[in-house]
Amino acid sequence: MKSLIKFGDYAGMTASALCLVHCLAMPLLMAAFPMLGLAHEHDSFHNSILAAVSVPVLLSLLPGYLRHRDPAVLVLGFLGLGSFLGAVFILSPVYGEMAEAAGAVLSGVLLLTAHIRNRRFCTRCASSAHAKPAHGAG
Repeated sequence: MKSLIKFGDYAGMTASALCLVHCLAMPLLMAAFPMLGLAHEHDSFHNSILAAVSVPVLLSLLPGYLRHRDPAVLVLGFLGLGSFLGAVFILSPVYGEMAEAAGAVLSGVLLLTAHIRNRRFCTRCASSAHAKPAHGAG
């Protein structure tokens, strides 16, 4: 379970960072996509990044919370996931790509913070478990 949480955190940090880079580069990408014949690739990228962001939340933040009980990890994670879903499915259709990019940047920061915090607390849990003396020692 520990390695799954660790993998999920690193995968989530990577996906969140890629999402941030993608969203910050959005104005350039949106101009280049039609010229490169990739106008419809943006939607398939969103579907891929949605899975890449959602799965690590479930694989690492939930089990991590069950280990260290830090509620901020879940709050940040689910706010980040919710803002990403809102950016893609609400902001983009109603307000356009730039509003979506702003919402997705916010979600990337929230998710990255949640995964970093989760990794820090899980590392503390693991090191404190190793530091405890064996039962009956003392």
